[in-house]
Amino acid sequence: MPDVHASYLLPAADVAPEAIHPVRACIIDLGTNSFHTIIVDAYPNGTFTVVDRLKEMVQLGEGGFAAGRLTEAAMARGLEALHRVRLLAEGHRVEAYLAYATSAIREAENGGDFIRAVQQATGIHIQPIDGRTEAHLIYLGVRRAVDLPRPALLVDIGGGSTECIIGDAHRDVYAVSYKIGAARMTERFVTTDPVERREFKALRAHYRAVLAPVYEQARAHGIREIVGSSGTMENLARVYVEWFGDTSRAIEQQVFEGRRFREVTKRLMRSTRAEREAMESIDAKRVDQIVAGAILVDVLIKDLEIEQIRLSPYALREGMVVQFIEENTKRLQRIAPFHSVRRRSVYDLGFRFRWDAAHARQVTALALQLFDACRPLHHLGPTEREWLEYAALLHDIGYHVSHRKHHKHSRYLIEHAELPGFQPEEIAIIANVARYHRRAFPKKKHRAFRALSREHRRIVRQLASFLRLAEGLDRSHLQHVTGLFTQLGEGTLRLIVEARGEPHLDVWGADRSRALFEQTFGLTVQVEARAPAAFEPPPPAT
Repeated sequence: MPDVHASYLLPAADVAPEAIHPVRACIIDLGTNSFHTIIVDAYPNGTFTVVDRLKEMVQLGEGGFAAGRLTEAAMARGLEALHRVRLLAEGHRVEAYLAYATSAIREAENGGDFIRAVQQATGIHIQPIDGRTEAHLIYLGVRRAVDLPRPALLVDIGGGSTECIIGDAHRDVYAVSYKIGAARMTERFVTTDPVERREFKALRAHYRAVLAPVYEQARAHGIREIVGSSGTMENLARVYVEWFGDTSRAIEQQVFEGRRFREVTKRLMRSTRAEREAMESIDAKRVDQIVAGAILVDVLIKDLEIEQIRLSPYALREGMVVQFIEENTKRLQRIAPFHSVRRRSVYDLGFRFRWDAAHARQVTALALQLFDACRPLHHLGPTEREWLEYAALLHDIGYHVSHRKHHKHSRYLIEHAELPGFQPEEIAIIANVARYHRRAFPKKKHRAFRALSREHRRIVRQLASFLRLAEGLDRSHLQHVTGLFTQLGEGTLRLIVEARGEPHLDVWGADRSRALFEQTFGLTVQVEARAPAAFEPPPPAT
């Protein structure tokens, strides 16, 4: 007996209206080691697009921890860096500034003098934030870029302080800041080269004493994973990749074993300053601090029995952007919260390129219905279904470039956009599926398709065949189709659509789009429409 599958399509109620007028903002994170600036277009729907970035290793806290004061040289470096930030922001016609000062400035006796000097020289108003606020903002940033299906320990090792947060995709349940940053600990504990054993032991003991409350909370929540962010963690991850990892993949897309991460620390502990200077993985201005940072991570891994470490590309500054949008964009229109980083990434990209959200959702619902109905043909699983969903949502973003060849523009934009949460091969598959929603069939002479593995080419062909049919069923872009029955029989796939209004164009579009499906699965597709009043499931074929 043929399989009969029915579905009624729902309106895209969770998609906010298009964000037409963004606010261009300059977000500045004034850290102890480095100043990070990002210029973003913040949209009323809660998304943002990075326009430009600037990072400078100012080392504002250098030489000032013991005395509790910023040195004149450090303040001069900071002021010079912020002059460049102001010039960059003016060039981008920034409308709003948000500058937060962390450990070095908030603790320094003369931190207020530096803030006033910056205000007078550049017009940038700096706001010192406390450690708890800093930790929460880091959580907001990390959550934006990393999937957190279960509680993890977020660790951000700065120059003056280290923030430890326990949280998942929904909330942070614990967020603290401790004065155990890599620069501060190096200045206090490290005097030898290579670092002597007695200094290692003293540093480990200090970390354990300070981190006792973190241990208690981490054990209570069953923590087995660390998600690191910011420069020190990034440098340690790069060293790991250089020695043990996959150099062909971005560090944010890798998972690091706790056991091997400890080996990184052991090697760094034995290294001299000259040896670390020769390592391309370590920033020149972190050569002295990296050992103290590595020991901190090592203590956490050992004492909490951490199994794996991941790296977040987002941290405090991106959390500041999220806060800025929530608190300062008066016309903010919220969309339903996404607890999946991958889905949020896709929606962000769609909004960035002014997608037709209603059409995208309609085509997605239809494509997934076809995928589910044809499981006996393709035997694909939930991962491939997810790829189809995202390709369908993004299939038309190429219109942002031009209607002509927009399917190719869609592939290019997906391939080259920032899509946190995805592996490179997944992005390539999604981009290719979107590209083949119209015109030419997948062919090995197409460079991007040829670059895929044989198995992935097979999957792209199958998913693209569903997307083509779904695109045809909303050829009018008016979402006439409100229900779909699929009947899989001997040698045929019968599609019977319920529609409001006049679905002639959509039925015609599906009929014109059936060739790839027919070629891929060896079936004939039949499409017909029925009015809602007369709509009944098709009788089983005999």
